[in-house]
Amino acid sequence: MIRGVVFDVDHTLFDRYATLRAILPEARGRFALAEGVTDEELTEAWIAADKRFVHFGWPKMFGELAKTGVFADPAPAPNELGAFLRDTFSRVAVPFPYARPTLCELRRRGLRLAVITNGKSALQRKKLEMIGLTDLFDEILVSEEAGVEKPDPAIFRVMERRLGLPASELCYVGDNEVNDVKGARAAGWLPVWIRTTGSWEFPEIPMPRFCIDTVRDLLDFDFERMG
Repeated sequence: MIRGVVFDVDHTLFDRYATLRAILPEARGRFALAEGVTDEELTEAWIAADKRFVHFGWPKMFGELAKTGVFADPAPAPNELGAFLRDTFSRVAVPFPYARPTLCELRRRGLRLAVITNGKSALQRKKLEMIGLTDLFDEILVSEEAGVEKPDPAIFRVMERRLGLPASELCYVGDNEVNDVKGARAAGWLPVWIRTTGSWEFPEIPMPRFCIDTVRDLLDFDFERMG
């Protein structure tokens, strides 16, 4: 039986692509674009690079984005692009419209809800606040606070203690094959992969039994029979 559902944030509850569409026109004021590149072309190139390479790390993703030629030479460095995202993500966040209703229904069914997310505490907590979900979680754990990050099983152990539930009664919902699926599995949790990015980029990692398109699909699960 699953009694607790723990979530990732980006690409799971936080609609990163909708947020990118909202903020990337601002990039024209920060970075020189190649001649003729429109805001929409920059956005599409950025989202495509994110979908294909974000799970390999921001430096890889930004490097591949630079190769598309959307920026004027010299292209901005990965740390400059990363700083831009961190700044804008602290001011703009778009939720998936079905996230809050889904979490409310899961709570109504008696499930404990929590978040484990990698990143800086101030930024990740700000995102949850901006998308209006903070009040729905029993616990929120950010890697900066824990001193350890996914996929290390230690961060999952911290959450077990906070929720007072064993690994066998917890599932983790996230989009990252390594941090979320492999990490949860190593901790003895039930992994649920959310197909936000659209492709499984790590064939050496077994795909989990449960795969969903959106968190709304969790409402079809029989948590009493899972585990």
